[in-house]
Amino acid sequence: MTLPAFPGATSVSALEVYDGVAPDGLAGGTPHLHLVSAEAYLVVGGRGRLHTIDGAGAFEDRRLAPGDLVWFAPGVIHRAINDGGLEVRVIMQDAGLPEAGDAVMTFPDDVLADPERSSDAARLPGREASDADRLEAAHARRDLAVQGYLALFRDDGTVDADRLARLHAR
Repeated sequence: MTLPAFPGATSVSALEVYDGVAPDGLAGGTPHLHLVSAEAYLVVGGRGRLHTIDGAGAFEDRRLAPGDLVWFAPGVIHRAINDGGLEVRVIMQDAGLPEAGDAVMTFPDDVLADPERSSDAARLPGREASDADRLEAAHARRDLAVQGYLALFRDDGTVDADRLARLHAR
């Protein structure tokens, strides 16, 4: 029996997308990208959207419903928006790498310019912290990343190529 080719160290995890509102008025997750890992979302409940910005600066706002599968390559900025009970299964290539620095949050440029500050901003409390403290820290991290994410856009809603290039360089 020949097994199908599939990336090693692939993980599947359950994710209930935050329903807390970010600074831009949208409920949802932390905008980020991965340096080397590909990722997919399989929608298993609720409804929402996926915002992506590819390496060329193309922005997409895709509606999500149960049964949808969306796949994004390394370097694609992605942010899940929760429009009501959004639940996904995250399929992650190279499991463990995102927690080891492969996930880059879209923090403001001044934060990304300082590796220590960026690392501190990305860090979440461990299991010793209460659920409420961990959620508060996750929302603070998300809100800071949303600030940087919003700064990627011009006033007309298009992605500024220079700002995006600076994020990628950081």
